[in-house]
Amino acid sequence: MEKLIEYLKQLELSELEAKLYLTLLKTGPITVRELAADVNIKRTTAYLYVDQLVEKGLVIKLVKGSKKLVTAEDPKNLETLIEKKLREAQEVKQNFPDILSSLNATISQQETKHEAEIKYYKGKNGVKKLYEEALQAQEVRSYVNVEEISKTFPDNYHLLDVAYKSNPNIKIFEICEDSQKTRERIKSANKNHSYKVLPKKMKLTSTDVLIYEDKIAIIDLKGATSGIVLSSSDLSKNFQLLFNCLWDVLPD
Repeated sequence: MEKLIEYLKQLELSELEAKLYLTLLKTGPITVRELAADVNIKRTTAYLYVDQLVEKGLVIKLVKGSKKLVTAEDPKNLETLIEKKLREAQEVKQNFPDILSSLNATISQQETKHEAEIKYYKGKNGVKKLYEEALQAQEVRSYVNVEEISKTFPDNYHLLDVAYKSNPNIKIFEICEDSQKTRERIKSANKNHSYKVLPKKMKLTSTDVLIYEDKIAIIDLKGATSGIVLSSSDLSKNFQLLFNCLWDVLPD
């Protein structure tokens, strides 16, 4: 019995459908009430599953006198279900190359998302564009030599003023070297702009480093001004973590 039920389940019959069908093969024509009693289920449930078996061509309904009966069709009718399964399997096989191609394309896109992307910015106009893009973020963390940036890229201050107007909720955290320019800048800072100052013996180079969203920007402010932006969620998180650790240990 169990072996037959498992085989019928392979033809997409439910376990209860298989039991009802096998019971009808044994009993011959009976009422749905009798069938429900034999299988130990509710009559309403039996009616529902009998209708499904009728649709599959495995059960027919009869009327004998005043009685409405149901009976199993010839087991050869199972061949119709087998042919249906074979057609479906053939269709699955035919569609497999297209499906495989789509799956591979999806994998490729996912891999691309995890790859670090690098953008290059050249000249003062290019770096200006980089700053403008960075200042659209909700939070920006930065290591900056204020003295150096004041000399080589004074437009930076104007860009900050524009950012505060167009993006009033932006929060900027800067770690700077200890200098007169830094202290002047701290005094005139916007309320959303926070500073921490390094010990005097620690000097930052003329490179400005910005950490924002999933990006890290490195800007060389000496010589031919240029910058690169590295887009990588993992790297950005690590850089943010290191920045936050240093921020927490520096005095206010």
